[in-house]
Amino acid sequence: MAANKKEVIILAIDVGINSLKLDSDGKTYFEKSKLCASMILRRKIFAESKDYVALILFGSNQTKNHLASQGCNNIEIVTSLGVVTWDLIKHIDSLSPSDITRSDWLNTLVLAADMAKKEIQDKIFQDLQIVMFTNLATDISFDKIDIIARCIQTQRIDLTIIGTDCEDVLRSSVLETFIRKTEATTVSLDSVLPNICNYKLKEVTPRAWNVPLSFGNVFNIKVIGYKKIDETPKSFKWSLCRNYDTPDSITEMNKRTTYSYVDNGEQIEVDHENIIDGFRFGDTIIPVSDLDIQAYSYKSGPRGLQVLGFTKAKNIQRSFLMDGGSYIFKPHKDDIVAFSAIFKAMIKREELMIIRKVYLNDCMPTIGAMFPQIEDKENYFVCVNLPYAEEEHLFKLPSLESFKPNYEEKNAVCNLIDAMDLDDEDDELFIPETTHDPELQYVYDCVAQKAINPDKLLTKTIPEYIQSLLDPPKEMMEKAKQPIDEIIKLFSLQQEISEKSPIEDNNASKFDCDEEVENSKQCVITAFSPIEDFNKLLENGFNSAIVCGKMKNITLDLIESSTSMKDLEKPASNLKALREFYIHDNDVKSYNNLMYLVKDSVLLSGKEEMWSQFIDSGIGLITNQEVEISDITQELSENFMKHEVLEDVAAEFIIDDDDPLKEFL
Repeated sequence: MAANKKEVIILAIDVGINSLKLDSDGKTYFEKSKLCASMILRRKIFAESKDYVALILFGSNQTKNHLASQGCNNIEIVTSLGVVTWDLIKHIDSLSPSDITRSDWLNTLVLAADMAKKEIQDKIFQDLQIVMFTNLATDISFDKIDIIARCIQTQRIDLTIIGTDCEDVLRSSVLETFIRKTEATTVSLDSVLPNICNYKLKEVTPRAWNVPLSFGNVFNIKVIGYKKIDETPKSFKWSLCRNYDTPDSITEMNKRTTYSYVDNGEQIEVDHENIIDGFRFGDTIIPVSDLDIQAYSYKSGPRGLQVLGFTKAKNIQRSFLMDGGSYIFKPHKDDIVAFSAIFKAMIKREELMIIRKVYLNDCMPTIGAMFPQIEDKENYFVCVNLPYAEEEHLFKLPSLESFKPNYEEKNAVCNLIDAMDLDDEDDELFIPETTHDPELQYVYDCVAQKAINPDKLLTKTIPEYIQSLLDPPKEMMEKAKQPIDEIIKLFSLQQEISEKSPIEDNNASKFDCDEEVENSKQCVITAFSPIEDFNKLLENGFNSAIVCGKMKNITLDLIESSTSMKDLEKPASNLKALREFYIHDNDVKSYNNLMYLVKDSVLLSGKEEMWSQFIDSGIGLITNQEVEISDITQELSENFMKHEVLEDVAAEFIIDDDDPLKEFL
């Protein structure tokens, strides 16, 4: 069955003098044909394709084919059908044009068809394609056009000619007849290149999830689910090898994890069987054995979808449609009528379904919203995970009621939106279906560079097609220039200079970069005893900038993970220790900069009511009354310590979403 999904693709590239003609952008057909063919093969490799590919050059200085005696001159078969290799890509990238004036593309087509017939006699493939890169500039005889067309149709060959526009073909009645009889597709290189510049992941056939949609103990509807959006991080299958290995000689490496502890300066290894989990609560680490884990593990029961109820679509804000990807659910053929009845009722009432989803037996359940959607006249439910209360952060957002824009200001903003409206673009830019991950594309490009030129350093230049994923289109920004200038003029926009500076240690420049890397590896401050670790590292002569940096990070982490005022006692003690050190070191600026970050960390993590008690722990800003060199006055310090506690944040936090799921109904 796997063989049925393979394709046969024969690439035929014109390398003669005709290919050196300049295109409208100043590049030759030969250059663009090489790039196009190379990208096709690179995409095959990264998609882990098992397709068979062959390469033929016509207009070549060499004649190397099995029909040479029958007039197929200056045609070279570079490789027979086989899986794509990096060597083949290297060969294409290193091609140079010949001085042959006549590139017989029609004889090349005959040769490619005959080659395919002989090499795939007993094999079964899904498709057979011949892709020719030529501008059809050579005058050739079309005496046997009917025989060639019949041969192509008999072998079910899909012929694609890349290099010239359809309008150019239609100017020649003979070429038009040839294209029509062979049912060939003609496209220009400029229209193909943007579509094949992006690498593809390995295609995986979606697995159906057959599951009952349960309405209590009353009845079930059988549905079939498919993963629609997968947020699993994409990565390569990296293998370990020695730094002096070569592509031709790779030593297979195994990776294993060891566990050890230090006793009286001696490192003692512990077997994996003797390792158990431990959870930290405050200053206490509670060990938990496998038996304990089995005892407290939640048993959710059999897999399935359980309907918890229905709610109006307007009750689910966009911010509730959280991560975890999404599923689509279609009806099983046995339950189409029941599925359709519920689907239509939900659309009519503008409601959605709240469900409990258990993907596998006894795995952790999730709560999700399931709403109806119609696409291509097909009805199905879309299921998206919903957050729990612990996962939501509430903020007091500033009101815009006090700002009343005048007509000119409103008009300027409307003009900017019109100028940057992506819906007006023919290519529908930045829609999820066609927008590729720039980070993944850049990694692909770097791997391809290294595979083709293993001895060369990677270039730091980001390819244009990847940069286009990060920047707005140039044409759009040119249209938006006037509205932007108008907005700058009307709103008197100025760059805000923050009073807070990023955390920096003034003594950070006291040590060498190489020493920093080595010292940083050895400098460890644990969450269990941070102050003891901090003081010990300083006593042992570690660089103070590194030690303080580690202390800052562990303190911010403890603040983020805290849930009560008691949890904040440890980070408060850490800050006291840092405060004393910085005062002694006459580096008050580093501490004061840190405290601005600490305040943001406390407030943005929903601990506003704890701020006043936390800051009263003797960790306030260092003022000029304590240390003369400080630029913080007593008044600034007092204002820093203040914060308005929100009595009813939930009541004030109202986002006008205006029925956010309306578009899905």
